[in-house]
Amino acid sequence: MSKHVKSNYYIGVMSGTSIDSIDAVLMEIKSKSWSLIETLSRKFPEQLRKDLLEISRNKQKIDLRELIELDIKTGVVFAKCINTLIKKAKINSNEINAIGLHGQTIMHHINTKYPGSLQIGSPSTVAQITGIGVVCNFRNPDITAGGQGAPLAPVFHSWLFGTNRKNRVVVNIGGIANISFLGKNKYLSGYDIGPGNVLMDVWASKNNHGNYDNNGNWAKEGKINMGLLDSFKSDPFFKKKPPKSTGTDYFNLQWITDHCKKNTPDKLRPRDIQSTLLELTTGTIIDAIKSWPQSELALCGGGVKNKHMIAMLRKKLQVSLHSTADWGIDPEWIEAAGFAYLAKQRIENKRSCLGQTTGSRNKVMLGAIYEPPLPI
Repeated sequence: MSKHVKSNYYIGVMSGTSIDSIDAVLMEIKSKSWSLIETLSRKFPEQLRKDLLEISRNKQKIDLRELIELDIKTGVVFAKCINTLIKKAKINSNEINAIGLHGQTIMHHINTKYPGSLQIGSPSTVAQITGIGVVCNFRNPDITAGGQGAPLAPVFHSWLFGTNRKNRVVVNIGGIANISFLGKNKYLSGYDIGPGNVLMDVWASKNNHGNYDNNGNWAKEGKINMGLLDSFKSDPFFKKKPPKSTGTDYFNLQWITDHCKKNTPDKLRPRDIQSTLLELTTGTIIDAIKSWPQSELALCGGGVKNKHMIAMLRKKLQVSLHSTADWGIDPEWIEAAGFAYLAKQRIENKRSCLGQTTGSRNKVMLGAIYEPPLPI
């Protein structure tokens, strides 16, 4: 990346484990302030979404040629989304310092002697089509330093929402749910709680209720099965001490069916299973929140749109439950904004200390830089 700083403008792009949409933001980030200039959300083309879901959740063996093509196709879609955002913002692309591109996670492979995390969305393709430098591959530098590569959210939650006046807790309910504790004394902690929307989404899809359970209405019709809930909760992930992370390669349709087989599935209606999955998500989130009493609490991520789940959380927590919109930014844009911030950190060669979130042993420079090609 050129040492000449063009501006304070950065773009962040995020497509989460639900693979429901691409969220892109244009931000102006100064040393002690930030502002959200423009936003854009785009659905994945349906066939691409199906292919990404299949390769990230269901396939045990993949065709490498198919993976290469999927990488490029996803990059093209990311780039088109970014160019549309720039056009919408009525800004010249030359003014943008960098794009922070998380990429689409295909596999988060941690519990092994040779760990790593794979995101696709060809950053070189994105740089070529947009003409802007791209920062990507944020997770693997942390993994190399002994961390789990996730969650990265607490780092930018601290930047966005940290205050020396009070302790704060942010819960991001995406495909996977994670929690960030932002201490007023600058203490930062966080980890992946477990499944957020992912299990409810795949179960709704399997039972022809769309890509997700709209407002949690289907779950609301069912009854919680305590035996099945106990089976879900017996998964060793929930007993692990932080730092810990997970993904849709672990919590997926197979995970649900494996537990259902142990619990006489002929007696369980699909809606009861959905209701039990929602109870699993709300219960694990509540347990995590209770670890940080006397903290101001806000939610973000796609799960905030599940009205039934939010109502259950309010009822059980009996505390003031904010949306991050109350703290200055709509829940929909938090993660994309975070990767704009991480792009700025990388361009400025600043390291992140993630010991209390991912468990890494060193200060880590997150991300790799891909420059756009120049004419000969």
